[in-house]
Amino acid sequence: MQRTSWAAGLELVGDDERCVALAGLLPLRLLAERGGLTAGITAAMHRPDHDPVYDRGQVLVDLGLVLLAGGQAIGDFQALAHLEKLIGPVPSTPTVWRSLNEADPLRVARIHQAVCRFRRLWWGMLAVRSEGFPWLRVAGRELTGITVIDLDASVVQVGSDQKENARPTYKGGVGFVPNLAVCDNVDDVLVIDPRPGNATSNDAADNIAILSAAIAAIPGGFRRRVLVRLDGAGFSHKLLEHIVTGGGVTGRRWEFSVGWACTDREIDAIDKAPKAVWQNAIDQDGTLLKDTWVADITGLMDLSEWTQKTPGLRIIARDEPLHPKYAKRATEREKARGRRYQLIAVNAVTGQVAWLDARHRSHVHVEDDVKQAKAIGMNRWPSRHWKVNVAWIAVVALAASLLAAFRHLGLPAGDLRKASIQTLRFKIFEIPGRITHGQRKTWLHLPADWPWTPDLTTTWQTIKSLPIPT
Repeated sequence: MQRTSWAAGLELVGDDERCVALAGLLPLRLLAERGGLTAGITAAMHRPDHDPVYDRGQVLVDLGLVLLAGGQAIGDFQALAHLEKLIGPVPSTPTVWRSLNEADPLRVARIHQAVCRFRRLWWGMLAVRSEGFPWLRVAGRELTGITVIDLDASVVQVGSDQKENARPTYKGGVGFVPNLAVCDNVDDVLVIDPRPGNATSNDAADNIAILSAAIAAIPGGFRRRVLVRLDGAGFSHKLLEHIVTGGGVTGRRWEFSVGWACTDREIDAIDKAPKAVWQNAIDQDGTLLKDTWVADITGLMDLSEWTQKTPGLRIIARDEPLHPKYAKRATEREKARGRRYQLIAVNAVTGQVAWLDARHRSHVHVEDDVKQAKAIGMNRWPSRHWKVNVAWIAVVALAASLLAAFRHLGLPAGDLRKASIQTLRFKIFEIPGRITHGQRKTWLHLPADWPWTPDLTTTWQTIKSLPIPT
């Protein structure tokens, strides 16, 4: 028996000029406008001798929207032509190229400052809500008043060494090694430092520079108490000294929580640790982990070369079963025992060892932030010219901050706010619409039976009614 195909009698016709794609980007565009981000970037790009047909601030914000929607090249900007009847004329691809090329180092710095002003606005709006600013929680304990900044370097490989500053990377291949600083409280990308491919993850000067830039990028009230986290590949004597001194500013209380290499010296110390000092490790909810233990082994090692300039340094060890996926990287002693040892260095004065270990392990969130940054353009360096690529990365950073603001100010608390960028594209950004006119208004009709249409309409009204301070 031959079944009738569902496609029998179905024809696809592209003849309705009232239909638009990417309707879900409109709330983000409105948020950038109402929050002053668009105007700020317009001012940043201003040149006294130049009066462009297309507002350069709007061009760069719209390019950021294209990247959020999944665009991977400057030519993908033309996808916004679908929204032309709603947002006005869309510039050509050469105009977008010119906008990026006009962003010299001074203007890129000004773009960053415009994003910082936008951040002060929306972080301030979060702080005055009834639920307050989103402080992190670890095992039921809230890190009230503590801004958590995660640092991470990531390799971006490219197919050609013809791009300016593309170099062999420490992970192999040719590409770039951007450095990122992210605020874990709100998943906001504070800084992306575009670096050549021969940059390393443990460059003290680079890491101190990006931490300093990240601190300058957050509102002043959030700079006093800071927790800085990074993995073992990135820390150094000088970076820890910088953190301990609060960046050289009196009155700051900064802490670090960083990965620490596990060598024979550390395993010897682990072996010396009395059974009584070991306690069950816990997960982020405070649940005891089976056959996983943590202990403070500071007093079992000679750390004098560190503690002279990094007072309060503590080393915490974690002993857990060796999972097969980590076997290749395990030492011979770990393989023989079937155990995996991980260590962190902290300067925390208070907090149980198990809780400090769990606090550090939430640093893994930065991996999602890096993946998101790559998904919105950091993995695409479109030009052969470094100047244009630096401007592109500045647009990626502004898009990431706009997305973070959209999550917290526009989306309801819950799964949608926490969703990946790929999920937001599928559920919200790619919703289509049909334009009609009536009652002196423009109406955009969305699919009535799409499960997330109510979320989009609610988000639009929420952003329209935000109490933006003047």
